[in-house]
Amino acid sequence: MRQRAAIVVVCSAALLAACDFEGGDPVQHALRDAAAARQAAALKTTEEEAASRPSAEAGEELARLIAARRQAVEDTRALLATTTDPALKGQLTADLRADEGRLRALEARQAAMARDAATSQ
Repeated sequence: MRQRAAIVVVCSAALLAACDFEGGDPVQHALRDAAAARQAAALKTTEEEAASRPSAEAGEELARLIAARRQAVEDTRALLATTTDPALKGQLTADLRADEGRLRALEARQAAMARDAATSQ
């Protein structure tokens, strides 16, 4: 008897969980879902377009970052010239190569942004 009661309770809970509490017309639900999906797609497209356009602020930030990278490269070169510790020299040499590579990449990006800005005007 208790087993039957437990089965009835479990089945009732499963049926209750499957019920749609919102009610209303399923067509209206589908239309609302489709409208929300269209709105999300339009918002995503707008955000992608805005992100793809180089802004003046991004250009200024990039110029500041390049200046800081150049200073870091110069500081590393100066420290490398004065150090006598072989382990530190090895580490600084590796860091210098990496920083120079990042600097070249940033400068290439800055040049590409300048070309894009010139062609879009």
